[in-house]
Amino acid sequence: MTLKQHVVISSEEPGINPGLPRLRLALVAEAAERLLAADDPARMVDELFGLIQSELRLDVFFNYRLANGCLILEAHGGLTDEQAAAGSQLHLGQAVCGCAARDRQRFHMTGVQASDDPLVAFVKDVGLNCYVCTPLVHGGTLVGTLGFGRKWADRFTDDELSFLHTLCHYVALAKYRLRVEQELRAGIAHRERLLSELNHRVRNALQLAVSVIRLEAGAEADQACAAAMRRAGDRIEVIASAHRPIYASGDLSTVCIAELLGDVGGNRAATSIKVTTTEGARLPIEQGVALALLVDTILSDARQIGKTAPMEIIVEGASGAITEVVLRGVAQSDDVLAQRLPRALLRQLEAMHSTEGEALIIRLPARPHA
Repeated sequence: MTLKQHVVISSEEPGINPGLPRLRLALVAEAAERLLAADDPARMVDELFGLIQSELRLDVFFNYRLANGCLILEAHGGLTDEQAAAGSQLHLGQAVCGCAARDRQRFHMTGVQASDDPLVAFVKDVGLNCYVCTPLVHGGTLVGTLGFGRKWADRFTDDELSFLHTLCHYVALAKYRLRVEQELRAGIAHRERLLSELNHRVRNALQLAVSVIRLEAGAEADQACAAAMRRAGDRIEVIASAHRPIYASGDLSTVCIAELLGDVGGNRAATSIKVTTTEGARLPIEQGVALALLVDTILSDARQIGKTAPMEIIVEGASGAITEVVLRGVAQSDDVLAQRLPRALLRQLEAMHSTEGEALIIRLPARPHA
């Protein structure tokens, strides 16, 4: 018996034959729903086989995944462990599934038990008498093959072939979706690792810069120059502190104000500082750094004039937007906010300021972060 006598090759697009029994149409609908919601490529084909096995009286299925130019047996049913091991990997063009993958055509093998063709040797040894294998292709991308076999009959009917071909179309779509999702997740995870490492390196570099500046300040004979260098080191450390809260949240574009100002207060205060914020209060990282530098400047001034009473920082806002920062217990003169750096920071924040007794109030425009 020649190959052409028992192979039917088809490249037609999948479609549902309107003459299919209602039960099979329902099976197609249920299978499509399951496949498009699946999250495991091997288990979803196992479940598909269980769904249609009785209706089509199937004995075996083979599901191969294309990887590095070879077909890897990803899921199967009706095979012994020895048979599965024997067919665990195929080259393109090897056996029925390898030919279906190479040619991207559906193969319908009939009268297998009466055939001496080496192409069907494996499915013949399994005991099948007919076998249909469909390449799983979506958008021009080959993702594998899916085949079904029977031992009790020598062929599938045209309606059965159309039914199986339609199901394979949905399997190809589902597998392609899962592959794309896996690649996207891997890409996102890789990007997050890179960004985390970048933030870590930036913070370490800033800390190194602080150490160098303080070392130089300690060796500086001119006290005014040494004091200026120490202030510069303090401000760089504030910028470094802005990176620390990012690690905990995984949000690489905004910073938690409570953690940021808590770090500033803990590093700079001559006395205890309590930080109270609206839940979820965050700012874009650039604005957060500017606010931290401004608060640091104010607290440093309070320290220089010998302020010892407990201080409190209250951050208020709505819907995630920071609208007001109140620094209580700060004896603040207009001279500090009139200096060059605080003026520049207030402009960057587009903020206004006022005083109420010993409380300094900084008002920011209500701009929820993206």
